[in-house]
Amino acid sequence: MEHIRLTVTLRPGRGTLARLAATLNHHQVLDFAYTAPAEAATSAEASASLAATAPARVTTAVVRVPRAHVPRAQQKLRMLVDVLDVALDPAPPGAAVTAPGGHTPSAGTPPR
Repeated sequence: MEHIRLTVTLRPGRGTLARLAATLNHHQVLDFAYTAPAEAATSAEASASLAATAPARVTTAVVRVPRAHVPRAQQKLRMLVDVLDVALDPAPPGAAVTAPGGHTPSAGTPPR
């Protein structure tokens, strides 16, 4: 089964991870990685001065789905308010998925 990685760039906020999970609920997600942003400032003064000079925080999520699910998953992700961009990354050749029988689905006939 050929799969594609979708790299999602988004603005983190309250409920962002839950919205991503709900959006991808009806797709066959093979892998999902979410990188939460680190908090840069701890005091109210520091965060007020930082907000005026620093760009908005962004984070990424990487989702691996079968090729057949890519167009619909990409479309649904782009509709989310938090999402800034959805980029396609083909999975590396060494990341082949193994079927339950122990063979690679794209390798042809399963061993007997």
